[in-house]
Amino acid sequence: MSLQYNLENYYKPETMKQAVDLLLKFGKTAKVIAGGTDILPKRQCGAQFDTITHLIDISNLGLNYIKESKGNLCIGASTNINSLVTASAFHSNPYIGLIEAAEAHSTNTIRNQATVGGNLCNASPCADLALPLLALSACVVVAGPKGNHTIQLDTFFKGPNCTALLPGEILLEIIIPNHQETTGASFIKLRHHQTEVDMAVVNVATQLLLDGNNCLRAMIALGSVGPTSFLAKKAAGILSRQTLNKKLIEQAAMLAADESAPIDDNRATAGYRKEMAAVLVKNSLEKSWERSRK
Repeated sequence: MSLQYNLENYYKPETMKQAVDLLLKFGKTAKVIAGGTDILPKRQCGAQFDTITHLIDISNLGLNYIKESKGNLCIGASTNINSLVTASAFHSNPYIGLIEAAEAHSTNTIRNQATVGGNLCNASPCADLALPLLALSACVVVAGPKGNHTIQLDTFFKGPNCTALLPGEILLEIIIPNHQETTGASFIKLRHHQTEVDMAVVNVATQLLLDGNNCLRAMIALGSVGPTSFLAKKAAGILSRQTLNKKLIEQAAMLAADESAPIDDNRATAGYRKEMAAVLVKNSLEKSWERSRK
């Protein structure tokens, strides 16, 4: 296949204001990149890349970090995905699901280049990192012409490859609130061949905050079974403030599948996805339950 690009200019701004101004100037003909790993795949699959004539590279703006601030964990938008795996901050019960999602994302080579912010802004319904971050009640900080503001992640995804970012806005940072050590978490990804480059047929992240076997809070996030990654709030609701048991978990898993709206595509049928969503949610909840007791 011959790939034709219509790129005219490549910019590497030195300040966020320069980046925002460039994005405002060129509008829909501009694309913000950091790792840039989605550009070629999108062009190959026929995505509307013919209109992109300007690339704005934000990798030089100091957004590559993982740090603690005011009790929260903060991830810069340009942080590569492998950094999540190696960061000691995430090697505790509440954040294990994020590590599992990062490891399942792709090959080691791609993870060294692809960024956390890029995975979110791409807004793929099967984005791996979106799910544990949704389960962790994360929010994102966005820079734009009117300054910075915060968006809860569960309102950030508006449709396939569509986010709440307004013209001229750029993702700066992901903020994860502090979670208690009695929180168990899990991420599971179903792929056709279970290879590192396979996209998810269904992916799931769960989180349970427990006091003994009493569930104080439950979070269930699903991907690849709707137009966006989403929280199954009804399913999580029947677990919260209840004493956990296997039957209740099975009921929550079935309800989570009912909240999904999968489609038929070249990876799976809608019916298969819905069936496997229930299986994965059940398995993930059981794993989160087990981890919360360690």
